[in-house]
Amino acid sequence: MAKGIGILGGTFDPIHMGHLHIAEAVFARIKLEQIIFIPARIAPHKIDLDFAPALDRYKMTELAISPYANFSVSDMELQRQGISYTIDTLKELKNLYPDYQLYFIIGADSVTQLHTWNNIHDMLNLATFVAAGRPGYEGVMEEAEAKLGPIAKERILLLDTPKYDISSTEIRSCIRQGKSLKNMLPAAVAEYIYEHGLYRKSEKAL
Repeated sequence: MAKGIGILGGTFDPIHMGHLHIAEAVFARIKLEQIIFIPARIAPHKIDLDFAPALDRYKMTELAISPYANFSVSDMELQRQGISYTIDTLKELKNLYPDYQLYFIIGADSVTQLHTWNNIHDMLNLATFVAAGRPGYEGVMEEAEAKLGPIAKERILLLDTPKYDISSTEIRSCIRQGKSLKNMLPAAVAEYIYEHGLYRKSEKAL
């Protein structure tokens, strides 16, 4: 059986405990070799939104995963110009790790939208999609199969993981309002945010 590598992408604006806990759960359940966190330069579904600078988001991700021996961070999407399309990332990873099975981690709430992703069938051939969900999301697989065909059942794995009600949007709002970030962020990430004055201004778009 091929060894597995997990991939967790996102803007990580900022990375938070929810990201880390989901990665931990997937890592343990599938018995992966490692999980690679990949901050996006520009996520396709967030083109018109403002983000913290790419270097800051990368540094925060680096700080967040530093206690985890089997987690790493890659700047491959930050090095590419323009929109960060997942298909390009998966192709690059497949070239880097030809002997590994790739597991691309998403939220269960994204499963019914996968048919709208660019080159989704090619992506499903490159990686197994792990949908981190919880009770209540069972019906999403039927909808995915109806829209994507048999490959959905073969290449999308709905994994029951704990519920973590933390969002980057909420964290940014708390920072602007001076509210506590307790249990939401790794301490090193919170310290970095305050030291660099991130998320102090009102967002132009939400």
